Order: sequence, then C-alpha cells, then structure tokens
Amino acid sequence: MTKTLVVTSVVVNSINSFNAPSHSKMKLWKCAAIIFMLCAAALSLFFTRAMVPKRIQRLSSSGTSSSQSMLSTSSDSSSSLMGRHHRSRRAADSFGTLLEEFTHMFESFTEGELKQVIDKMIERKAMKDVLEARQSKRTKRARKSLRACSLRHVDVTVSDLGLGYQSDETLRFKYCSGGCSTHRRNYDITLEYMKNAGFLKADKSGKPRDKPCCRPTAYDKDISFLDNNNRYHTIHNVSARQCGCV
Repeated sequence: MTKTLVVTSVVVNSINSFNAPSHSKMKLWKCAAIIFMLCAAALSLFFTRAMVPKRIQRLSSSGTSSSQSMLSTSSDSSSSLMGRHHRSRRAADSFGTLLEEFTHMFESFTEGELKQVIDKMIERKAMKDVLEARQSKRTKRARKSLRACSLRHVDVTVSDLGLGYQSDETLRFKYCSGGCSTHRRNYDITLEYMKNAGFLKADKSGKPRDKPCCRPTAYDKDISFLDNNNRYHTIHNVSARQCGCV
C-alpha cells in the first residue's frame, strides 16, 4: 500500500513537472494508467502460467490416485487424499513465495528510480505524439501534391483580378492547378540530366524548366462589366476554360 502511494506520488510529480498543456497532461495520465493496467494484466498472466504446470500435476496425480483407489483399500484412498492435500499446500506456498519475491523486487526500487522510469515513459510518449503529428502533415502535403492538373474556380470581384479595374461586380475566376509529373517527356528527362551534369549554364534569363507546368490550354469567353464610375469594359483571356500540362 505504501509503495502504491509512492508510485502515485511519483506519477503526479512527473506529470505536473512536464511542460505541456493541460490536455496533453490528461493524455499522459491516460497513458500512465493504461501502462499500469497492462503491467497488472501481464503479471496476472505470468502467475497463471506459473500455476498451470502445478494444476496439471495435481490433476494428473488426482487421476492416478483415483484409478489406484479403485484397486486399493480404504486406507490407501485416505493416504492419497492426504497426499493431494499436501501437494495443494506446497503449490499455494510456491505461489506465495513467487508473489513475495516479486513484491520484494518491486520494493527494491527507490522513489528516484521510479520517477526516472516514469519520466522516461512520458518523454517517449510526447516524442511519439510529435513524430505522429509531423508524419500526418507530410501525408497531407503529399496528397495535395499528387492531385492531377485540373480546372478549379473561385468567386471574386473584378477589383480582385489585379488588372487595375475598380468594380464590385462578382465573377467566377477559373484557374489551373495540380501536378504534371506523369506528363514528363524525353525532353524533360534529357534537360534535367544535362542541367545536373553541368552541360547547361544558367544565363540572365534563368534556368530552363525541365518539368511540364499545369497551364490553360483554352480560355473562357470575354468578361464585360461596369466599373464603379459606370464605364463599360471588356477584358480577354482572363479565366481558363481547359487545362493541360505544357
């Protein structure tokens, strides 16, 4: 009982000293509770397995004694029952000794050692949560990058187009977005190899592009609108109609 209170105190001190938000501490509390439950289950299974051979031996002895009792006298039956009683007592004593040894081993740990073990468990749990969060972000980015080139749209005003017109009229701007890695040609592969091998030098115009780009292959119809000064305007080739990797 005293050792349980010490372990509980160590867990509380470790979690309170851990620099994490309250919801993280609650997760760590749950983690610590689950770990202690698993340890208890493992110990129960260990003790059960330790008792199985003795139970089998008792059943075997019981079966042998029963068969012999049918052929022996009543005094032999009485001595067989006494033998089984002594074996059961020895099995119980062995279980008690095993439990006592485990208790002694558990109590041999000092409070500092228990605190160190629990701190290590909490640290590993926190590190695992950080790694899982990073992996989740990488997976989301990878899924976004795997989207094929396609037509998207967004509703904006004419002023949001950035063409210098001031108008509150809204329109649907269609644009092209997505990856084109599956549309690479021999030209792109050769150009990439020559760039990496140093055959091509960058000039003032910049490096040549060795990957196809998701671009409009056809544009939507012209856009006509009235600006805020009631002047009529028509603009061309603003919104995409079809997309392709070029």
